[in-house]
Amino acid sequence: MVKIMLLPLLFLSSLFGLANNTTKEEYKNALNTTLKENGCYRLDSIDDSELGNELRIYHFDDMVIDEIADNAFAGTNFTSLALTNSVLTVGANAFNGVNSLTTMYFTGSEEEYSALNISYEFVNVYYYAIDEGFINYWNKEVRPSEDTNICDMTKEQYNHIRELYADLSAEDKAVVDAYEDAAGSSIKDSIKELNRHFAAPNQAKKTEEWNQKGAITLILIIAVIGMTSITVFYLLKTKQIIE
Repeated sequence: MVKIMLLPLLFLSSLFGLANNTTKEEYKNALNTTLKENGCYRLDSIDDSELGNELRIYHFDDMVIDEIADNAFAGTNFTSLALTNSVLTVGANAFNGVNSLTTMYFTGSEEEYSALNISYEFVNVYYYAIDEGFINYWNKEVRPSEDTNICDMTKEQYNHIRELYADLSAEDKAVVDAYEDAAGSSIKDSIKELNRHFAAPNQAKKTEEWNQKGAITLILIIAVIGMTSITVFYLLKTKQIIE
């Protein structure tokens, strides 16, 4: 009975995918790299035997990858790739033999991604994506220095930040929330402050509108009761029920 009950769950899992529980260190261990003269690393190949459908190439402080070699992804079956914006060069044949990749999560801007001249055509490309990408955007556009007042941003930028934040998985959001920016504030606390700053005026406006509607409604009710009372009093007097 237990096995039968599990079958629908397994089917749904195959449709919608399972949460990504692979750690940053596990992704790093799957990368075969070569140390370059500039102190950075070139990605030569990937061992995907222990990974799921997603590969993430982060900015590793002790192994900064700035180049992707030709055929680096050969033999892999990932459906999505998260790529750090620390990568500055991608071989023209880096994706040779690959046809399963459909989604790119880039941790930098659209301009940075375009500069890589990646010929492989992804179905979807997202910028400032995953935990690293959101933190990159925060450090570049939201709080680039200790003295930056995050409440000076426009409503449009706030909406964009909320969109990026909402797109994070639960695991990525936990990393983002705990990150402390240039001012020593956690992003979680700063997001709450932004929500209060931008949402409060709208809420106050709605409250004021409701107060106005309530006052008008109350006046109308009092007026109706008053007119009804006068009418009843007049009728009673007309019928000489009262003097």
